[in-house]
Amino acid sequence: MPYLPLKPGDTILSTKDIVNDGSFPNAEENALLVQSGTRGVVIEQGHLEDNEAKIVYLVKFEDINNPAELGPPIGCWPEDITMIPDA
Repeated sequence: MPYLPLKPGDTILSTKDIVNDGSFPNAEENALLVQSGTRGVVIEQGHLEDNEAKIVYLVKFEDINNPAELGPPIGCWPEDITMIPDA
């Protein structure tokens, strides 16, 4: 399934719960990082070092307790997020 190219500044929604796979510091492995449906903003796009075809997005999501604040950046696969169309 092809994914829409996202760029820094794009507003997105998480398409599923995102849990810590062990790569996110300061959280236990398998801890819930982002609930499905949470808004966020793309801050960077990159790829895996050993597989340039595998895209990863760095996203800051709204804080669940304070939606006016963005949390720390979280790495997301394209299938974890979807773009919010311009209103």
